[in-house]
Amino acid sequence: MIRIVLDPTKCVGCRVCESMCSLANEGETNPAKARIKVVRNTMDSLIPNSIPVYCQQCERASCELVCPAHAISRNTAGALIVDEEKCLGCKLCEIACPVGAITVSPEKHVAVKCNLCANAGGEPQCAKHCYREAIRVIPVEKVGKVKANSGSGKLLELRWRE
Repeated sequence: MIRIVLDPTKCVGCRVCESMCSLANEGETNPAKARIKVVRNTMDSLIPNSIPVYCQQCERASCELVCPAHAISRNTAGALIVDEEKCLGCKLCEIACPVGAITVSPEKHVAVKCNLCANAGGEPQCAKHCYREAIRVIPVEKVGKVKANSGSGKLLELRWRE
């Protein structure tokens, strides 16, 4: 099983991840149809920051738990998948998602979310084409270690600046 991890300090907001995601999942380059969304904000400063928002493939996924039609389940790779035949388009999953990574398509009227590119052989295209390596794919058992190493490196960087 794999997970997508993000290093927000490397993201420049180029939105290539959105284009590649929509191409892999919808057959067209249309960021509006991507399952990853690059969100820009200026909350902390006047300089805009960009951050990709994507499904975290939660262990106890709120979207899966609230779905009245049981349309969300895990595939063998561990990705949460939406069964479009079962989905009612009720938006309960959209409301329940803690990161805003699942939406109901206005065209299809069903929930869409990251499926770890199950349609593209299980190789997430957002990570494959992220030239800054802000988005990476790692084995699920290494997620904690990678995040801890990244965090400790940033802490050391801050301490050396003082």
